[in-house]
Amino acid sequence: MLPSLYGRWISDLLGGPLPEEQAATCGDCVQCQSHVPEGYRFADATKCCTYVPALANFLVGGGLKAGSLVGRERLLRRMTALPASVTPHGLDATEDERERYREILAAEQFGRDPSLFCPYYIGEAGGLCGVWRHRNGICATWYCKHDRGARGQRFWQALEILLTAVERELSHWCACTILFDETPHTEDGVAAWSRWSGREADFFRRAAELVEALTWSEVQALVGPAIEAQVSDVLAAHAALAGPLPDALRLGTIRVSHRGDDRSRVVTYLDTDALELPTALLDLLPRFDGRPTGEVLTELRGLGVEVSPDLLRLLVDFELLTAAA
Repeated sequence: MLPSLYGRWISDLLGGPLPEEQAATCGDCVQCQSHVPEGYRFADATKCCTYVPALANFLVGGGLKAGSLVGRERLLRRMTALPASVTPHGLDATEDERERYREILAAEQFGRDPSLFCPYYIGEAGGLCGVWRHRNGICATWYCKHDRGARGQRFWQALEILLTAVERELSHWCACTILFDETPHTEDGVAAWSRWSGREADFFRRAAELVEALTWSEVQALVGPAIEAQVSDVLAAHAALAGPLPDALRLGTIRVSHRGDDRSRVVTYLDTDALELPTALLDLLPRFDGRPTGEVLTELRGLGVEVSPDLLRLLVDFELLTAAA
């Protein structure tokens, strides 16, 4: 579910494995399938890779050390072609790329506009990621669908914020360690970085060596209070995945994108994760009007409708039903 380095750290933080996401299939993109309605479907040539990630120095170094041959070539090519994007902290996106990404989002063309391709995208075998084992926290935690709906999304969003903060803090620690502790006779940061001109790849590999040796407890000791709030949010979102259902429920905010006699498609928390369910069930959901959940279930049972615990949790996870105030 995560690159091995992050997977090791977060498993230590959670005290066990991460929740799995089976609905989002990156190898055979589910959002490119013909059954996905037009307007929600991603282009076969792009998938969700219409985004240029910023890679922390230790991620760049990991890709250069142990990434795929094509991935290493893509990293080196970008470093050569865009030297201004190469800094002691890593390999950044350009301002033009950031602006183009904002335009794509505003035009609702994410996943469909090929004018902004990830430079590490490999157009083979249905589309591959050249830095998959060393992708950043944003790419590692983004899913077009979630097995646990909005509850799952909240966990991965909290984890994205945490990993992004960790990348920022650790890339700064690596840069200071290499430039000042390991590079002799340097007056300031600019002079120290200039000594690595033409050897930036070696700098990034050294950053990877520093970070890959760290345990999660060592990361927390190094970063300190800068991530305390983010850690608490991740633990809370993870606990919520196993938490009890609310005692009283009401109909959530939903959009019916298709209504049929037998089945309907509804959109709640995420446009790319529409849920199909029997139309008859959809019509019964307003009966959840803030009364105790058990009372409503008994009422439905009297109408010959049995709502199983798994189905009820699905409806809550996807926010068709939400906690009553």
